[in-house]
Amino acid sequence: MMMSLNKSRPVYTPLEADPQGTQHWLVASGATEADRVRALKVLSALGPASLEIWSVDEDLAHAGAACALRDAVARRFDGESELLGALGEALLGARVGIRLYALGTEPFIWSVWQIAERCGIAPEAVRVQHSGSLQRRVYCIHCRTMNEAVTTNVAPCAGCGRQLLVRDHFSRRLAAFMGVQADAEAPGELPAIEHAYP
Repeated sequence: MMMSLNKSRPVYTPLEADPQGTQHWLVASGATEADRVRALKVLSALGPASLEIWSVDEDLAHAGAACALRDAVARRFDGESELLGALGEALLGARVGIRLYALGTEPFIWSVWQIAERCGIAPEAVRVQHSGSLQRRVYCIHCRTMNEAVTTNVAPCAGCGRQLLVRDHFSRRLAAFMGVQADAEAPGELPAIEHAYP
């Protein structure tokens, strides 16, 4: 993972089980196999009866079986938007004691965080770990468009067409990094474009 001195940038640690919870939902998409297996091993200590595995990754369920979680509920989705929609609906009826463990790309885990927040889940009941691609969701400060899956330090805005310099400033409220016009001070002069977030 890329290291940053910017204090707005989240610092991630491996997921740890919260024994105070009564329901534990692992919500994953785009995570590495090693991180998926590790998270399942950690959560398996809680017992399969209280564990639900929500995933877009088909092999997460297979990793779960390897961790002897045959009794855990597995919810498989065809895409992230389908998973996030179902998660939002399910969290509206969630009981006190639920714990969410989000594992995957930054856009995904912070989308889970936002949904949980909107549904009234306490921040301390949601744990996030970045795993997988470094691609970023970038918010254009000029037209308010969210640009998904950005992998370069300069990228065109899908809304206004400006070339955006992707800043290392992360907004938890927006679940995105900030993008500012790259050539605002010297029109037409852009920094070298680098594939910075593979």
